[in-house]
Amino acid sequence: MQRFVKVLSLVVGTSTFGSAFAANHDPAVIIPLLSTSKLSLVEGIRLAEAERGPATSAKFEVADDGKLVLSVYNIPEGFAVEPEKATLAEVSIDPTAEQPVLKFEVFEDKEHIARAAAHMTLFRLAPFTLVEVLERAARATGATPLDVRNPTVEGKRAVAAVVLYDRAGKPLTVTVDLLSGEVLKK
Repeated sequence: MQRFVKVLSLVVGTSTFGSAFAANHDPAVIIPLLSTSKLSLVEGIRLAEAERGPATSAKFEVADDGKLVLSVYNIPEGFAVEPEKATLAEVSIDPTAEQPVLKFEVFEDKEHIARAAAHMTLFRLAPFTLVEVLERAARATGATPLDVRNPTVEGKRAVAAVVLYDRAGKPLTVTVDLLSGEVLKK
């Protein structure tokens, strides 16, 4: 069984290995650092879900200190609760550690609460989990998932933009319909 360390942060945004508030999301910066990660995006999501409930968004990012971070938005109470009653939170993981370190942050700012509530609402409608959305994008492209950009509504469709990288390290983005599972753009 994989062991990990849990760290509870009572102050939002003070992580030594990442934060909900400041990070670099540029695939050109992130992809070269992935060789230091001991977790894939899917493994990080599963780890975060085991501790903090279903995931609605996830990404690798680079913190201000240059360290790789895996960030996962979670709903600890699950999808049965209404968004206004849910704890909208992020699990930040140091994916380079021998034993992954998890840090929990509850969103308190308007921007993150609004975004997390929208993600939650879309996944309450979806018959697929975040991991299943990533798996569909990976199968359609043959590439490795790096980031699930903010699930949103485009043209009256609930969608998620999935950023992946191919064997040559080149990033690509596809859009996955959250209700049908169809990969819409390549």
